[in-house]
Amino acid sequence: MRFRRPLESEEAAKEYARDPDAGDPDWGETGDTVPSAPPSSSTPMRELGLDRGVRVGDNYRIERCLGGGGMGVVTLAYDERLDRQVAIKFIRPELFAHEDLRAYFQNEARAMARVTHPNVLAVHAFGEHEGIPYFVMEYVDGPTVEAWLAGRRGEETDLEAALHIVEQACQGVSAMHAASTVHRDLKPSNLLIGSSLHVAVSDLGVARILEGSGSRKSCMLVGSPGYMAPEAALGDDSKPELATRRDVYALGCITYELLTGRPPFRAPTEMGLMAKHVLEIPEPPSSSRSEVAGYDAAVLRALDKDPHRRWSSVDEFLASLTRTRLGDDDPRSILVVDDDDDWRSLLAVALGSRFPRSDIEGARSGAEALRSFERRSHAVVLADLAMPDVDGLELTRRLRALPSTERTPIIVITAAGGPSEWRRLSELGADGFLVKPVDPDDVAMLVRRTLRARRGFSGAISSRPPKWA
Repeated sequence: MRFRRPLESEEAAKEYARDPDAGDPDWGETGDTVPSAPPSSSTPMRELGLDRGVRVGDNYRIERCLGGGGMGVVTLAYDERLDRQVAIKFIRPELFAHEDLRAYFQNEARAMARVTHPNVLAVHAFGEHEGIPYFVMEYVDGPTVEAWLAGRRGEETDLEAALHIVEQACQGVSAMHAASTVHRDLKPSNLLIGSSLHVAVSDLGVARILEGSGSRKSCMLVGSPGYMAPEAALGDDSKPELATRRDVYALGCITYELLTGRPPFRAPTEMGLMAKHVLEIPEPPSSSRSEVAGYDAAVLRALDKDPHRRWSSVDEFLASLTRTRLGDDDPRSILVVDDDDDWRSLLAVALGSRFPRSDIEGARSGAEALRSFERRSHAVVLADLAMPDVDGLELTRRLRALPSTERTPIIVITAAGGPSEWRRLSELGADGFLVKPVDPDDVAMLVRRTLRARRGFSGAISSRPPKWA
């Protein structure tokens, strides 16, 4: 997050669009804003006196630096009382004297603490260490969405994984809005990815709490140019009834980038980029990736220049994306094959909640599964590896011999198996391999991914287990 002066008008935006080499005047008049800390040759932790092993509060011990920015430093620490790792964010001491930045830092802790949701980073405590304010947060051991995307440059993102990330980000932001909080700086670097592609929204440093906010209008522009709504770039986003639509716009930008691998706009300067958000109509995502054409309407409505014409809520935006995904990807029927009655029933219930329009059928053995295929074909087969009479390997071989299963994904979920079993299964035509216990969301994601592959949406089927297996 940076502070900068807003574009004064659409005419100013046109001027920056005409002259991409124009400078980026980040700061307003003297006294309006406070610049970031100057660069330093020392490490961020050294600047704050936070060497490894330093104790913070009664029960936190610093381990290492996780990152530093213009406003603060985030460290990894060990919570000795609760035996867990946490992240601690400190404000730079030279900035704490500035009233505005002190307020922003305290507001971040307050905004995060008032939201309790699995997809919003949890805040555990707030305090001061030798005069330096800090707050203690949940630690997510994983990359940001920005880093996740960077690791896939040159190749298309897995569509189901991308939509899974969008869904969780939307759920987190929706919970914030329900708590009368607007993030105002959503971007891929503020979304953290944990295990099983679990997403947590972080960095609420410029969040606005709507309750009791009054009519005070800031002369500062806060946010990130690549994901900034046009009204924010023009400094005209003070209407409480439209405040949440700024986050809808940012989520539209993030969704566009996850689907296509690139943001909706690019420019050589930050002010030029803001001008494009104000003036230019983005090309539909399908212009970069034809298979996402079904999502064009939802994303472009989220990116409408006029906040009145955007989705009225994050929930509406997510519902539109979900309708497209379910319409394309819900299998007609799923056959669950496992000789463990309890496991088979639990998996069937979990799949039923994730594929509400699918018929979930069970079979106790491979032989029973084959008899089921004689009565009707199934869109997806989930099978155990070790079963009496016909095991998972033999079931895969026999199913692939049937012409009717050419477009049917076969996914093996087993308590005993490894790379050698996966190699044999993939040679026989299996599409996926998961080891118990499994997360039902992982299973649903793999079902949709393999359905697309079998239907020809994603090219050849991978000969490797999925990355989240």
